[in-house]
Amino acid sequence: MTAGADIRFVAHLDMLGMSALSIRDPDRGWAVLLELALAVEERFGLQLHLANTGEPIHDRSTEFIFSDTVVAFTEGDTPADLQAIVVKVTEFFASATARSIPMRGGVAHGRFMVDHKQNLFAGPALVHAFRLGEDAQWLGIRVDDEVAARAKAIPMFVGLANEPFIIPWRFQDECASDESSHVINWIASHRESFTVSRAILVEEFYKPFEDLFGAFEDLPDRTKQKYINTVAFMNAQLGYAK
Repeated sequence: MTAGADIRFVAHLDMLGMSALSIRDPDRGWAVLLELALAVEERFGLQLHLANTGEPIHDRSTEFIFSDTVVAFTEGDTPADLQAIVVKVTEFFASATARSIPMRGGVAHGRFMVDHKQNLFAGPALVHAFRLGEDAQWLGIRVDDEVAARAKAIPMFVGLANEPFIIPWRFQDECASDESSHVINWIASHRESFTVSRAILVEEFYKPFEDLFGAFEDLPDRTKQKYINTVAFMNAQLGYAK
């Protein structure tokens, strides 16, 4: 297969805290994985069509789940491919969050080789997508510069207010940088789910996850910061930034 045929959009998402949960309570960890599999089946199985043409795009991506990791990739790198994967990973992320399963991930553009018969896949785009999610230290989905640029060119809007689907966002560890990251604005795509009329408190957001990971005050500082970063993003998009 030529390199040009291998250029795709690739998403990598995994769960925060799964390793520790599996060691501490294997049965509970297994139950969470079953819930995660349901979220994959329901949201990645959505029937999607382009709004302007009606073209079906739900068949333009493939998903694999192994343990707490989900990998999705497109057939190619057309605008339809990009829209399919962005919508699907956003819907999956929102569903997992609603099920109290904390996920983080990345979407990257680049070379990704696949052998469906042997269930083999590899390539720099997968590594990049993994690092985008791993480095962000939050619950959310980060994208690379190429994905952001192509989404802007389409352009990709979401919600009743036609908000940009992918937006710049500066993480705490980027304060010394002149550049912001780009992230999927899952708040805009699910704005109707938020009925609060004030800023969300970190402890309030974390409360549904407490049953899995214990009290917020007992978490390691690095883990706490992931929830703090997430709530900062949420409040900013809801209009309650400090």
